[in-house]
Amino acid sequence: MKKEEMPAKWREHDASIRPYQRAHRINTIVSTLISWATMGILLFTATGREIEWLINGRVSSLYTHWLIYFGILGLALTLIGFPTSFAGWRIERHFGLSKQKFGSWMADLGKGLGLGGVLGFIVLSAIYLIVQKTGDSWWLVSAIFFFGFSVLLAQLAPLFIPLFFKLKPMGASPLKERLLNLCSSQGVKVEEVFHLGLGEKTEKGNAAFVGLGKTKKILIGDTLYEKYPEEQIEAVFAHELGHQVHNDIWKNILLSGALTFLVFFAANEICKAWAFPYFDTAIHRPFGMFVFFVIFGFCQWPTGLVMTAFSRWRERMADKFADDLNRSKPLAQALEQLTIQNKGLFRPNPIVEFFKYSHPAPWRRIHPRLYGSN
Repeated sequence: MKKEEMPAKWREHDASIRPYQRAHRINTIVSTLISWATMGILLFTATGREIEWLINGRVSSLYTHWLIYFGILGLALTLIGFPTSFAGWRIERHFGLSKQKFGSWMADLGKGLGLGGVLGFIVLSAIYLIVQKTGDSWWLVSAIFFFGFSVLLAQLAPLFIPLFFKLKPMGASPLKERLLNLCSSQGVKVEEVFHLGLGEKTEKGNAAFVGLGKTKKILIGDTLYEKYPEEQIEAVFAHELGHQVHNDIWKNILLSGALTFLVFFAANEICKAWAFPYFDTAIHRPFGMFVFFVIFGFCQWPTGLVMTAFSRWRERMADKFADDLNRSKPLAQALEQLTIQNKGLFRPNPIVEFFKYSHPAPWRRIHPRLYGSN
């Protein structure tokens, strides 16, 4: 669709939110450049190696050495990244999407860092043990561990949500009955619909299925069900239900696991052939593991494109699932309003869409359902 063929209100909306989009884009670029510069300094000025030497003279346990080393790096990266994180919150506040005051935002930031620290400690401890016990096959065992850990996190995800948003069962209502009946009609067993308290912190709307097995939950944000007609909420939910019926969470986990094996293999080969000799280090040393993590991150970039392309495909299939349940028009109407509410672009740059968007651009999802063609 050409820009001039878009409905007038779409063109006006996209023009009106350009300052918001530009502010976030600039902040993202600055954040990325800071991250790259920090990695470059740690790698190529010997700073990363010197931190290792400094710790080495003060502790005798290699495991403690690892924890202190990556604790220092984690703290440094957090402090260096704080200004752009703060800027991101300020942008959301300035453009009316965030309701959080500074104290609330800092509390969430602290909880996120704490949760990340715990998970990081588990991962780092596991990798340390794997490196020490499995020799040259450490990368394969680590990839298996990461796959298992990702399954566990997908199952535990609903348990983390109350750390950041209020979560409580939705009271009896016609909407709740409609959603549960829709699940039942598709053979998806869900016992409860949960109220997700987004409205205290943001104006953005959302709904989702989260969890695996017994932890599976339906989440409907209050910014959605308090502002939208029931038929539109049901249509959005039908899309989310499509992911469940198609087992998209498992498909995503399996594809991600397969790609993780490839990335571990590629990063390990690059490190053995070039990075470790160049930096005079090895995988069992903290600096060597840091070098591996950097190489791993670069190797993930092309697999990230595969994952975003896969995600867009599964989103199209979930949209089609809602279409097949005769929710096509209300889904399009809801997506149109959500795009405006969340200050998304109806027609983003196609290059940005290809590299960054996990969903098809809104115009691709809405226009055929409201206007009958692309």
